[in-house]
Amino acid sequence: MTTTAPTPATAVRSSDTGDGLAWAVRDALAMAGRNLRRVARQPEQIVFTLVSPIMFVLLFRYVFGGAISGLQGLNYVNYLIPGIAVQTVLFSAGVTGFALADDLQKGFIYRLRSLPMARSAVFAGRVIADTISNAAGLAILILTGFAVGFRPASVIGLLLASLLLLSFALAVSLGYALIGMTVSSAEAVNAATFPIVFPATFASSAFVPVMTMPSWLQGFATHQPVSVVINAARSLILGDTATAEQRELLLGATGTSSLVIQALAWTIGIGIVFGVLCTRKYRNLT
Repeated sequence: MTTTAPTPATAVRSSDTGDGLAWAVRDALAMAGRNLRRVARQPEQIVFTLVSPIMFVLLFRYVFGGAISGLQGLNYVNYLIPGIAVQTVLFSAGVTGFALADDLQKGFIYRLRSLPMARSAVFAGRVIADTISNAAGLAILILTGFAVGFRPASVIGLLLASLLLLSFALAVSLGYALIGMTVSSAEAVNAATFPIVFPATFASSAFVPVMTMPSWLQGFATHQPVSVVINAARSLILGDTATAEQRELLLGATGTSSLVIQALAWTIGIGIVFGVLCTRKYRNLT
């Protein structure tokens, strides 16, 4: 009677004393490390992550800020930073779609599927790496905001707003991931997402109060997820410094708790829907 020696990959797994969850975590961290090293070898992406938030803050603060009125005495930079922050994480989340489309085009994803690794590691590693990148961009944005006069009501409010924004970016990145696995090339990701992200960002409360928009646009701009997340982050950041008149104009007189609950509902809903669709798409890749 003879015994069959395990393959090298099986032997590695057999000698591991951890359970399936531990394997999945290690695989995800390995993929995240690979994705971060890949970013380090792409200086143009690093420049975009570092420079883009700074350019948007300076542009809107000093070029358009003087022409925007009707904020009931609120410093425009305090109104602006949450909007720029959501715009930054939305655009940065697109890296997920670009990277997955590029890996598919080069056949890397298919090689990963043939390895004894957790299927979830591809997405989890991508998400971890992109969340780190988004956090870096958000930190640079906030520091730039402080340099030009941004003053949150409290550190806790700022931290909670940052966590909310990063959670929203995570949910949106799953949508980019689905597009990245659907289109034919990395270049096509931008063409597929720009018509959605651009109007959702600018037809929102990011840069001007919704009340200043045409009446036919106000309903969409008020209730779409980008505006809801921006207003929740803005309410956390402004805290008690906003007067009743300012909250009425800028936040629709909605309380902070209600705005945060709405923002979390949108974030969780988007994350679940696109998470399920991404999982199915990944399993059906041929």
